[in-house]
Amino acid sequence: MNADNRHRIIKKVTLVGALINCGLSASQIVFGIIGQSQALLADGFHTLTDLSTDIIILVAIRHSSKAADEGHPYGHGRIETLASVMLGVILIGVGLGIAYRGFDSIVSPRGTNPETITLVFAGLAIFGKEFLYRYTIRAAKRVHSTLLEANAWHHRSDALSSIIVFAGISAQLLGIAHMDAVAAIMVAAMISIMGYKITRKALNEMIDTSLDIELIEAVKSTMVDDESVRAVHRLRSRSMGGLGYIDAEIRVNPRLSVSEAHYIAFSLERQIKADFPQIIDVSIHVDPLTESDHESVTDLPSRGELMGQLKTAWQANPCADRVESIHLHYLKDRVEIDITLPESCCDNNHRAQIDQMIQQAQQLSHIGKIRVFFSRSIIAPK
Repeated sequence: MNADNRHRIIKKVTLVGALINCGLSASQIVFGIIGQSQALLADGFHTLTDLSTDIIILVAIRHSSKAADEGHPYGHGRIETLASVMLGVILIGVGLGIAYRGFDSIVSPRGTNPETITLVFAGLAIFGKEFLYRYTIRAAKRVHSTLLEANAWHHRSDALSSIIVFAGISAQLLGIAHMDAVAAIMVAAMISIMGYKITRKALNEMIDTSLDIELIEAVKSTMVDDESVRAVHRLRSRSMGGLGYIDAEIRVNPRLSVSEAHYIAFSLERQIKADFPQIIDVSIHVDPLTESDHESVTDLPSRGELMGQLKTAWQANPCADRVESIHLHYLKDRVEIDITLPESCCDNNHRAQIDQMIQQAQQLSHIGKIRVFFSRSIIAPK
C-alpha cells in the first residue's frame, strides 16, 4: 500500500469517528439534562473532548504525509509517532479522571436518581463507541498505524466509560450503592495501562527501536533465499509511525558487474516491500567482501594510483595504447585486473607484447591475477 492510500484511509476513519462522536455527544448531553443524569451528562462532555483527539490525528496525518525533502530525508512520519504519544498520555489522563470520579462518588454519594430513559442513550453510546473501536482497529492493522491504533483504544476506553455510566445508572435505579464506583476504578486501571503501553511503544519509535525479531528474521530469510546472495552481513531496522525502515548489507560474487549487483539489490528491495507491506523503505548495500576483508582492502591503491602505475610500466609497450578497458577487482589484499584488447591483437604477432604487459603489471605491489579478453566489433543494425 502506498503512502497516499494509507493516509487517505486514516483520514477517512478519523472523520467517521468525529461525526459519530458529534452525534453521540449531542444526544448524551441533551438527555443527560432532560433525564437528570450527571453520569450521562459527564460522559457526553467526555465524548465531546474526543473531538480534540480526532483533530490531533487529522493535523498529524496531514503533516506526516508530506513527502521527504532536503531537511527531512526520511519523511515526516515522526509527527505521527509524536501524536501517538499525545494520545497515549490522554488515555492515561482519562483513566485517572474516571478513577477520581469513582472514588469521589464513594466518598460523596449523590442522592438524586436519574430517569430510566437515560439508560437508552447510555446503551447507545456503548454500541456506538464499540463500533468505532472495531472499525478503527481493523483499519489500524491494515495500514500499520500506531496513531490509528492509539485512537482505536481511545474509542474502547470511551465504550468502557459508557459501560460504567450504564452500570451506575442501573445500580442507582435498583438502589445498589457504590457498584458503579467500583467498576469505574477497575476500568480506569485498564484504560491507564492501555495508555501506558501506547505511549511506551511510540516513545520506542522515537529512539529508533528495532522492528519485531520475527519480522526481521523473515526479511533476512527472503534475502538469503536469493541465489545471488552469499550472505547478509547485517540488517538494521527502525519504526516510524508504525511503518518499518530497513537497511542491510548483502555479500555477492565480487566479479559481478556494478549493474548486475544493483539489479540484485533493487529486486530484493522491491520483493521485501511487496511481501511485507508494513515495511515502507528498504536500502540494500552490496558488498563483495566478507567482514574480515574490509581492513586489508583499504590498504590497496586507488584506481587512479593504480592506473598511473600501469601507464608507467607499459609506456614502452605498443599494445598498451590499444587497451579498450580495464576492470579492477579488489579482493582481500590483492587487486585482480581484467584487460580488454581489440580482436585484432589476438594473434601470434602480439602474443609477446601481451605477455610482457602481464609481467610488467604483476611486478607492481598488490597485483594478483591478470586476465586478458579480446572484444569483437559489433555492427549495429540499420
